[in-house]
Amino acid sequence: MHRYACAFHTRFCVKNRYLLPLVLTAVLLAGCENTFSPKAPFEERIVVFSVLDPTLPYQSVRLESTYDAALGDEDNPINQQEITEEVEVSIRGNDRNYVFTDTLITLADGGQKRLWINRDLIPSEGVAYRLTVHLPERDTEDKRYELTATTTVPSRAYIQLDQTIDGLRLSAIENVSYPGSAFHFRMWVRGTKMVDGKEVDVRREVPYREEDGEIVFSEPSRHTVRNYQISRVVTTQNELRSIDKVFGGDVIATAYTLDKFIYSYYKLVRGFDDPVSVRQDRPDVTNIRNGVGIFGAVYPDSLVRKYNTLIQQ
Repeated sequence: MHRYACAFHTRFCVKNRYLLPLVLTAVLLAGCENTFSPKAPFEERIVVFSVLDPTLPYQSVRLESTYDAALGDEDNPINQQEITEEVEVSIRGNDRNYVFTDTLITLADGGQKRLWINRDLIPSEGVAYRLTVHLPERDTEDKRYELTATTTVPSRAYIQLDQTIDGLRLSAIENVSYPGSAFHFRMWVRGTKMVDGKEVDVRREVPYREEDGEIVFSEPSRHTVRNYQISRVVTTQNELRSIDKVFGGDVIATAYTLDKFIYSYYKLVRGFDDPVSVRQDRPDVTNIRNGVGIFGAVYPDSLVRKYNTLIQQ
C-alpha cells in the first residue's frame, strides 16, 4: 500500500508540471470572455417605515419604492423612488380602524416630504396593531395588492436618574406586563432662544463615550442601565453656549422601550456586537408582508432636571 501511494504521488507530481500551466491558461482565457456581473436584475418593491409612539402628536407611515442604480453608484437612482400612485393606508387596533391621510409636510431644512398621518390614533401598550397599505392601481381581478404587518406596543419602562461619584446613572424600571426587547437611553442639554418672536428649544445630545478619538452616542441594547460621565454633560453645555449661543438650563433624559422589530432592525442594519460575524438566515431587514421595511413600536419615558442642580451636587 505504501509503495503504491508513493508511485501514485510521483505520477501525480510529474503530470502536474505540465497540467497546471494548461489549467491556468484555460482559466485566464475564460476570464477574458467572462460577462459575469455581481449586479442582480432589478425588482421593484414597496418600502414601508412606521414606528408607533404614544407620545407623538400624530402617527405616520412613510412609503418609498426600491430603486435601480448603476453598480457602485447607488446614490444616483435610475428610476423614481417616491410613490406617485394612489395609496390607501390604515392601521387597525382596539377594534377600530384608523385611516391615514396623504400629507405633504415641511422638514426642518425647508424641504418637503410625503407622509401618511393620523392624529386620532393613540397607541396603547399591550395592544396589537395591524398596518395595511393598499395600492388599487395594482389590483387584479381576483386579488387586492396589499402590504401588511403587525406589531404590539410594549409597556412603558419608567426612567430614573441617579448621581454617582463621577457621573449620572440612567436606569429603566421595567414593566413586566408587555416587556420590550431592548432599551435606548439618550440625554440632552436643553436651552431656549427667541426666533421670530417665538421661544424655541435648542438642544445638544450628550455623548455616551469616546472611542479611538471618536465621539460615540448611546445605542439600543438589552441593558437597563447607562452611565454618563459628568464631564461630558459639562462639555455639551459649553458647546451649546459657544456654538448655539444658548445657556442650557435643563438636562433631559429619555429611555425608549423598543419592540422586537425595531431592535432587530437596528442590530441587523448597524452591525452586531461581534463585528466579524455574518448573518445569513435573515437577509431582508423587514416584517412587511409583500414588501420590505419595518412596522414597529416604541414607548419613551422622559424626565427633566435643572443643569445647575446636577452639576453642583
